[in-house]
Amino acid sequence: MANLLDLCSEFPIKSVPAGETALEENLKDGEILILKSGAVEIVKHGTVVATISTPGAMLGEIAVLLDCGHSASARAVHDSEFYVLEHAGEKLAENPILYREIARQLARRLVRLSAKNIELQDRLEVDRLPGELSTLAIMWGFE
Repeated sequence: MANLLDLCSEFPIKSVPAGETALEENLKDGEILILKSGAVEIVKHGTVVATISTPGAMLGEIAVLLDCGHSASARAVHDSEFYVLEHAGEKLAENPILYREIARQLARRLVRLSAKNIELQDRLEVDRLPGELSTLAIMWGFE
């Protein structure tokens, strides 16, 4: 089975010099960026919340899937290159294999986040009120 980088190898490449913004918070541009090389800082409301340097990492996929603006900016830490899925919603509709691989990456991210959330809840040792939902329950959409 092809990985995401293989599936995107025919897409245009966007080069972003160190210090420049690859993706702008709140901008609704319909693009998904797949990191080919380099590294980016994820910036939310002016605060760096993560650094990503793994080739194949996705940026902008949630905004495309939810048809909204990007939830954070991505600023290149080093000169970086991305595969660009312009009009990504249309490209995904035309390519179910690509769509499935993006869904798998999102599912893997959710599994890691759930495991971390459980670990943090166990470490907090805080009693919840009867009937109060845990953050994990809220994340999974239970109300």
